[in-house]
Parts: sequence; C-alpha cells; structure tokens
Amino acid sequence: MMNRLFFLFVISLMYACTTEADQLKSSNTRLYFSYKICENSGKCKNSIPTKKSDNYLFKKLEPAHDEFYIKDNNGDFYLYYKIIYSEDVQVGWAKARVDGNNDSELILNIDKINLALGGIDFMKNGYASKQAESKNFKLGIYYLEDEYEDFPYYQKQKIFFKKSAGELVLECNNYLNNSSVKDNFYGIFYGVCSEDKKVYFKQVK
Repeated sequence: MMNRLFFLFVISLMYACTTEADQLKSSNTRLYFSYKICENSGKCKNSIPTKKSDNYLFKKLEPAHDEFYIKDNNGDFYLYYKIIYSEDVQVGWAKARVDGNNDSELILNIDKINLALGGIDFMKNGYASKQAESKNFKLGIYYLEDEYEDFPYYQKQKIFFKKSAGELVLECNNYLNNSSVKDNFYGIFYGVCSEDKKVYFKQVK
C-alpha cells in the first residue's frame, strides 16, 4: 500500500512539474501583428487581429488588405502572411533563421515558404503547381497554428525590423535590396514595400 501511494505521489509530482514547464514555455511565446500600415502621405490603416477561441487566423477577404504576424517561440521565429491580389488571396508561413536580435533591431532570414491558401504558379522557383488546399481552405480561412506544409516554394529573403517603443517596424529599403525580391518582383513584403508603405507590428499575445 505504501509503495503504491509513493508511486502515485511521484507521478503527481512529475505531472505538476511538466505542467509548470509547459506553462513557462507557453508564456515565453510572443505574437506580433501588423496592426498599422501607413502610406508615404502619412495616412494609416489600422487593423485588429482575427481570432476564434483564442486561436489566431486569416480570413480570405476579411479584411481585404494585407496582414502579417511574427511569432517568437522561445527564440524560434516564424512569419505568417496574407497578401491580397486583384484576383486572388495568398496565405503562407515560414520558419526564419535569426541573423540578429538586440534592443534596436531584429534580422530574419527565410528561404522556404509554405503556401497555405492560394497559388504560386508564377514563381519560377516555386514547387506549388495548383491551389493549396489546407485545412478549412473551402471556408477561406487559415489558422496560424495549423502550420500546413504540403505546398512549399523557395525564395531567399532577408528581413530587417527596427525596434521602437516595444514595436517592430519593417525596414523596406533593406528588404527591397534582396536580389530574389528584385529579380522576381515578388516577396512576402514586396507589395507593401514597393508601394513605399510602413508596416508596424505590436505584441498581441
């Protein structure tokens, strides 16, 4: 009887420690959202993130403008994007390598992007040859946490962000200097940067 009680005590202790560790790990995950995109004239468009039951998601045309997230999961960084075209919407995500992260800037590198909604046929170095059919694609929504991987394409992009008052600000001049972005007239931030817009991120989680 004593051995059984001791065994149950050890199991309970292990469970408590695991739960505490999971909570600690979860608390170190930060999510930033592109809450403000400003034109060169100073006119800004503000957005709020879309979520359901505390799960963040993209809706195909709600709102009908570009949206971006940056996730810092204990030092592992991920980018999520929704780009609006005249005839289509593209949603995707990428895991990034960190080239620099200090009090003044964040520098990320990506070379593989996972397409989650839409098509990438026009990219010469793309592997996706049809519309990506991720979970819930018929509803026109994509949950960030799904991290769908079936339709990747490859494009090297180095992305600089300035840190200011707790916000991240996309550095478009540096971004447009990516040779793959210039040569293909395409990239995650090509649309907003080629239109000389500023993208501001703030922490939402």
